[in-house]
Amino acid sequence: MEKSYFEQAKLWLEGAKYVADNFDSKDRHPVAIAMTIHAIIKSNDALTFKFMNATAKRHDDARRLYEDLIKRNFVKAEYSNYKQIIQDAINEKAKAEYRIAYFSKNDFDEMKRKAEKFIKMVGEAIKQKA
Repeated sequence: MEKSYFEQAKLWLEGAKYVADNFDSKDRHPVAIAMTIHAIIKSNDALTFKFMNATAKRHDDARRLYEDLIKRNFVKAEYSNYKQIIQDAINEKAKAEYRIAYFSKNDFDEMKRKAEKFIKMVGEAIKQKA
């Protein structure tokens, strides 16, 4: 199941890139950011499902579950600061999806970099512990 979550995360990110790069609408960046946020959350689900057989019931639980992975040594301690990527995604989620906030190309590029970094780490963690 974690492989399905991980594949979905990668698809969310690819979809976000497509939206950001191929549409002229002023709304493309909030939509692309929302998709990128889903990529981060879904990749975290891949980790938590693989090692704890659980996923966050609420998005707010995602960071706590990630911290549990670190404490249990399922994810290397050197990645403990990646919990901030999850928190940043959660903080931006409501703004991107519900509040119709303004997001620029730079905002999208920053969230995209965070997602790529997080997804890369998840891919490595899943392979190493297989």
